Amino acid sequence: MDSTLDDILTARTAKDADDVFGVFATVVDKNGETLYSKGAGRVKFDSDEVPNEDTTYWAFSWTKLLTTVAALQVVERGQIALDDEVESLLPELKNPDILSEGADGGLILTPAANKITFRHLLTHQSGIVYDGRTPLLMKWRQSRGESALSFSGDVIKAFSTPLVFEPGENWAYGGGLDWAGVIIERLNHMKLGENMQKNIFDPLGMRHTTFHLNARPEINAKLMDTAMRTPEGKLVPTAPWYPADAVTDAGGIGIVTSVADQVKVLADLLKDNPTVLKRSSVDAMFTPQFSKTGPQAVGLMNMPFMHENLTGGEKTLGKLSFGIGGLVTLDETPLLPRHTLSWGAMPGMAWFVNREKGLAGAFGTQMLPPGDKNVNSLIGEFLKEAMKMAKV
Repeated sequence: MDSTLDDILTARTAKDADDVFGVFATVVDKNGETLYSKGAGRVKFDSDEVPNEDTTYWAFSWTKLLTTVAALQVVERGQIALDDEVESLLPELKNPDILSEGADGGLILTPAANKITFRHLLTHQSGIVYDGRTPLLMKWRQSRGESALSFSGDVIKAFSTPLVFEPGENWAYGGGLDWAGVIIERLNHMKLGENMQKNIFDPLGMRHTTFHLNARPEINAKLMDTAMRTPEGKLVPTAPWYPADAVTDAGGIGIVTSVADQVKVLADLLKDNPTVLKRSSVDAMFTPQFSKTGPQAVGLMNMPFMHENLTGGEKTLGKLSFGIGGLVTLDETPLLPRHTLSWGAMPGMAWFVNREKGLAGAFGTQMLPPGDKNVNSLIGEFLKEAMKMAKV
C-alpha cells in the first residue's frame, strides 16, 4: 500500500480541515491484484464511520461507462451498428431542429441536415446537451415556461430538445448516453437496469449498484452523505441533485454504486480476455472518435471543466480526444499518461484505465457543486500517486 497516498487522503479529509468530505480510492492491475484501497474521512455527518469498499455514492456520469458497455454488447449481438441511424428506435429524435440565436436575440429553429447515429449518442457528437450548462438551451426552456430538466429523472422529457449543432460535426457533453439507454431498453424489451444486472452486474459480481435506490435499502443504508461548501468554506450536508424515485433508468446519470463495483468494470477492461465485452470492443473504446484538431476536438477543449481535473489542465489542442466511453489522452498530460481512458462525475468522482501500464483506478466522494477546487486537487494527487504504482 502507498503510505504517501494514505497520508494525503487522511490529511485532506480530516474532520476539522473542511477540505474534502469522505473519500474511497482504489487502484488495480491487469491481473486483478488490488494495489491500493483506502477510505478516509466520513460517510455521514453525524458519525465518524470511515468509507469502505461497500460505501455507495450517487455516481452521476459514472453511469455513462456502464451504458457504454451495455451499448457495445448490443452492437456485438448484431442488434444495432455504431453508425446506424437511430430514428427508427427513437422517433422522439426524428427530424430534429438545430437551435440558434438571431441577431435580435430571438430563437431560431433550423431542420438538421444530418441524421443522429448510435455512435453520435455514445461520443457526445449528437448535439444533445445538458440544459443547465447551456444558456441557449435554457433560453429555449424559459420560452416554453420550463425549468432545467436534465436531472429530473425522466429521460424522455429531459432530452427531447433541439440540438445545438449538426450531428457529427461538433462535440458537446450531454444526454446522448441517456438516449442510448432507451435504445438498449427498446431492443431488449427490458429496463436498462435489468439489462445491466443480467449482462454486467451479475457476471462481474457487482452487489452495490442500482438505478432504484428506494428499492434497495441495503444500498441506501451505505450511501455517503452529500456535502456542500459554504461561501465561508465550511462543509455542510446538502441534498443530492437527483431523485431517488426517478421515472426512468437514465443511462447518463442515474446510477448509485460503490467504488469497488466500478473498479470491477475497469479491471475487466484491463484484461486480455474481458468478461463483459470482446477485446475488439474494448479496443474501440480507446480509439479516438474524431480528428486531433477538428471541430470536435476544439469543442472538447472548449469545455475544460469537464476534464481539467483528470489531465491537470491540459490545454494543447491535439493531446486529448474522446473514445467510446471516456476521454482519451493522445499524448502525455500533467496527470494522465498517453493512451489513458478516463472520465469523472459531478459529485467529485473519477476513474481511469491505462492498458499499457496495466493500471486502473477510481476515486469517489460526494461534494457539490461540481468542480470544487479542493476535490479536483485531491483527484490530481490520487492520479499522480496511482501512476507511480505501475509495474511496467
